[in-house]
Amino acid sequence: MYSQVNSGSPLGIDGMLVSVEADISLGLPSLSLVGYLSSSVREAGDRVRTALKNAGYGLPPRRITVSLSPADVRKEGAGYDLAIAVALLCSMEILSHEGLEKTILLGELGLDGSVRGIPGVLAVAHFAARQGFERLIVPKCNALEASCIDGIRIFGVESLSEVVGFLAGETELTPTPKDLSQPALQGEVHDIAEIHGQHSMKRGMEIAVAGFHNIILTGAAGSGKSMMAKCLPGLMPAMTYEEQLELTKIYSVAGLLKGGTGLIKHRPFRSPHTNVSAAALLGGGAIPKPGEVSLANSGVLFLDEFPHFGRGVIESLRAPMEDQEVSISRVKASYRFPSRFMLVAARNHCPCGFFPDRSRCRCTEKQIIDYRNRISHPIMDRIDIRIEVCPVDLEDLFGESGEESSATVRARIEEARARQIHRYQGEDFRFNSSVPQRRIQEFIRLGKKEESMLRDVYRQGDLSARGYFKVLRLARTIADLAGEEELKDVHLAEALYFRNAGTGGEGKEEL
Repeated sequence: MYSQVNSGSPLGIDGMLVSVEADISLGLPSLSLVGYLSSSVREAGDRVRTALKNAGYGLPPRRITVSLSPADVRKEGAGYDLAIAVALLCSMEILSHEGLEKTILLGELGLDGSVRGIPGVLAVAHFAARQGFERLIVPKCNALEASCIDGIRIFGVESLSEVVGFLAGETELTPTPKDLSQPALQGEVHDIAEIHGQHSMKRGMEIAVAGFHNIILTGAAGSGKSMMAKCLPGLMPAMTYEEQLELTKIYSVAGLLKGGTGLIKHRPFRSPHTNVSAAALLGGGAIPKPGEVSLANSGVLFLDEFPHFGRGVIESLRAPMEDQEVSISRVKASYRFPSRFMLVAARNHCPCGFFPDRSRCRCTEKQIIDYRNRISHPIMDRIDIRIEVCPVDLEDLFGESGEESSATVRARIEEARARQIHRYQGEDFRFNSSVPQRRIQEFIRLGKKEESMLRDVYRQGDLSARGYFKVLRLARTIADLAGEEELKDVHLAEALYFRNAGTGGEGKEEL
């Protein structure tokens, strides 16, 4: 007898419908699985057979064929086990097809008939809701993440017997309620008030966070660059529902969601080690998974000791920084992972970290030049804010603090963020830094005085074409922080200062 049920699989951070067909006919006893399957899916035959037996539903001694379609897309993972088992039970006439047309089944089966968690459930749930499916039956440990999606009922199950009883109408299951908990602070959060002095660095970081601009901090060792980065979680604005959903889908596909976790409600802060590979940074693998640039989506990618990363790794950031997504192509499919991250990089002036203090710096001129040249001009041109971090003044270090707290700064950032949400309502970009170049004039207008000012700077050769538009976006954020809709020359001047335009570039110190 023939039967068909629905399952699904993540494809990048999107979902894909997989039709599971089963047929039991006369012939020599066998169980064949077809449909361009990986070894983990082919092994499902043995898992499902044993799970059915231990649940009290032994397979008949017939010829059994199971097909997973579409046949031209490679199937990976153990998430099809539950759908295969239910399809076989329908072919055995233990279960009815009635009501399964709008149902998707996901889950790995243990040999004892238990239903185990799998990655990527949220991506499939989001896809299923958009396609008009009404029910999603998933492992209980994945139910909370899937319940974040509106328009579809999520049922968490722990065993195959529980699924059979539910589909047969013998038992009732309660749909998993949506997670409405409020986000709690994660781990130790540093307060910006702990940093004494360094007002230029603090101002630059405030602007960067408010508009989601890339920033690089250059200065002597011990001047507070890493400490400033650790204050970022306390400054980041709240995430919108769309940002939470997109980020949680990424972590779900990567298998990094903890059991019983709903939407991720904190902006991520990722800080990979200097020995990270390009594949780990961008994503990839035989079964493509998101890398650090995607795991930092809607949050911060902090690269400390920036020049010590591999040259190829640093250069690989060009496309994600510009396109805000990573595309990984395979023979039968293409995987897309968002990468709307805020890059925060930190570096010293030289390998030893003491330059320009020649009383302590022992680096040769060639070593200093080679160290700086590890960051190419195309990468630097993609960084909006470049800050020179000076050593902390003695009076600032030992004097009374009187510094603004993270809560005070975050309040200004939230106000600037609210202006951007209102301005870009209905658009597919969310921050000033993401305004497409073709639409700059629509959202960022200059008066004659400001336009003349920027033209003069461009004629001097201190700005590239990319830099010209980045200054406009940066000035727009500064105006938002000031609560002004009209962009003025003072906003433009501060943007040029933080862009380092007019300084003639890097390397002005005497070597």
